[in-house]
Order: sequence, then structure tokens, then C-alpha cells
Amino acid sequence: MRKILLTKEVAQILRLHEEYVRELIRQRKLKAYKEGRRGGFRITMEAVDAYIAKKHKEMEVSKR
Repeated sequence: MRKILLTKEVAQILRLHEEYVRELIRQRKLKAYKEGRRGGFRITMEAVDAYIAKKHKEMEVSKR
């Protein structure tokens, strides 16, 4: 079963502000889906892992 997280939980994992996580979602840098009409975003742990891997790869390339 896939672990589903809220923006608040993702913000804690990434040590970012919750609004910045929403901005990453709007910019399509972090995959998420919206739950219900007024519900917040839901993010899979796999999407968080993919975002972290992408950031690490970008950092390695920039160090060269």
C-alpha cells in the first residue's frame, strides 16, 4: 500500500514551509493530487522520494 501524505507532513519531511510545498505542486515540481472540492493536496511518498532524488542529482551536476 502506498503511503499518502498531506502538505503539512511533506513540509516537515523536507524541512520547508507548507506554502512552499504547495508552490512546488503548482509548478509541477512535486507530483500531487487534490482530494475533494475544498480538500488539500495529497502526495505519495514515492513522489517525495522522486523530488529528493532529483534535487540531489541537480546538486551533483552543479558541483562539477
